[in-house]
Amino acid sequence: MIPAAFDYARPATLEEAASLLSQEGGAALLAGGQSLITELKQRRASPRAVIDLNAITELSAIEHGPDGVRIGAMVRQAELLRDATVQKRLPLLCETGAAAGDPMIRRLGTLAGALCEAEPGGDWVAAALALEAEVEIYGKDGTRRMPAADFVTGIKPAGSLQGEIVTAVHLPYQKEDSRSTYRKVKHNAVGWSIASAAINLEPGGGGTCRKARIAVSGAPSHPQRLPALETALTAGPYDAERLRAAIEEALQGLTFRGDHYASADYRRTRLGILLSRTLQELLAA
Repeated sequence: MIPAAFDYARPATLEEAASLLSQEGGAALLAGGQSLITELKQRRASPRAVIDLNAITELSAIEHGPDGVRIGAMVRQAELLRDATVQKRLPLLCETGAAAGDPMIRRLGTLAGALCEAEPGGDWVAAALALEAEVEIYGKDGTRRMPAADFVTGIKPAGSLQGEIVTAVHLPYQKEDSRSTYRKVKHNAVGWSIASAAINLEPGGGGTCRKARIAVSGAPSHPQRLPALETALTAGPYDAERLRAAIEEALQGLTFRGDHYASADYRRTRLGILLSRTLQELLAA
């Protein structure tokens, strides 16, 4: 299908992009385009204008600090995964990236774009939530930061931004003794997530956790953390039965989605099994 007509702009600076966004009501921002291009072609999106961010070089930097990294909104996922410090200090992000999409998607897609879309099966979003990412947002009142858990409260959270642009994602480094992993149950035919979990634990000894961060995607309505389960794990130690009970209680607060790939009940069941097996493995390590 041919997209509906729209105006196109390719600003060279962030200030120019913000000015265009304020002038063009109903404009869409183009970063990697992995979602937007498809929506334009299928006419599921018909913006009055498309503002292409690819010429804004200041959005393409990876900046490492003593405690974490700032990832510019235009940093490609493939470039992020090649960064030596990211590989060493953020193993959960790299493990997730290897399971996300395919090389062609990672060549163009961005971490910031994945957070702005927050697709229900979003791999990158689950990892960002489990790593306690913060989203950097630029607008007419300056720059602000928001926890990713507050930003991603549904699908396409960037749609709630009024004339603002996501400029970066901030991630704290993982602790040296952290235990983390990303696990996904995929649909055999298309590879999309049926149920996924990104888990980042800081062990406390004797089967306990000083801190737990768990985010799920694929099965629920949108990627999200499980704060009830995180709190329960810090009150351990946990045997298999107590762990299953804590998981079941955490899942009761979620809304599960069903479609022609998998029913809501099936997704819920697979997510519960995935969490139980993975947490037992990490706690016993």
